[in-house]
Amino acid sequence: MKQKAALIICALGGIAAAGLLRGESPPGDLAAYAATLRAKFPGVPTIPPSELAAMEPPPILLDVREENEFAVSHLPGAVRAASDPIAQLQKMGAKSDTPVVVYCSVGYRSAVLAEKLQAAGFRNVRNLEGSIFAWANEGRPLVAARGEAAGVHPFNIPWGRYLEKSLWRWKPEP
Repeated sequence: MKQKAALIICALGGIAAAGLLRGESPPGDLAAYAATLRAKFPGVPTIPPSELAAMEPPPILLDVREENEFAVSHLPGAVRAASDPIAQLQKMGAKSDTPVVVYCSVGYRSAVLAEKLQAAGFRNVRNLEGSIFAWANEGRPLVAARGEAAGVHPFNIPWGRYLEKSLWRWKPEP
């Protein structure tokens, strides 16, 4: 019986460790996590939601989230990043100095894309600090295919803790 219990504990520990290795949410609040991302991706400039909201003209906005997340809501004017975002930007007429802001739920997936875009020669790429969770938590506008949206897909329960619970939406609103 003790061996079985030890085996279960080891298995659960392995599952937990594997989750952390995949980048599941660490402890702390969204601002602390954003600071962790800045340290992990020092070559990726960030932009706070307030500065992005004030940008004129607006930059190209690439949403790095999955299709089901994007369908629930996204930033006004954003397009979902294609499987080949470099070709996508080129088709959009983006030049190496065209302002591009990338975002996801909290900033990790978008930081990875920002590095790829920089490596491809795009010099004016920034990651939205705190990404769509920070944007929504600040009460900024969200849209979906049908018009205005009132919430954000929380990705999953552990990551969703960075998003105000009242904003959680798992499916697009009718």
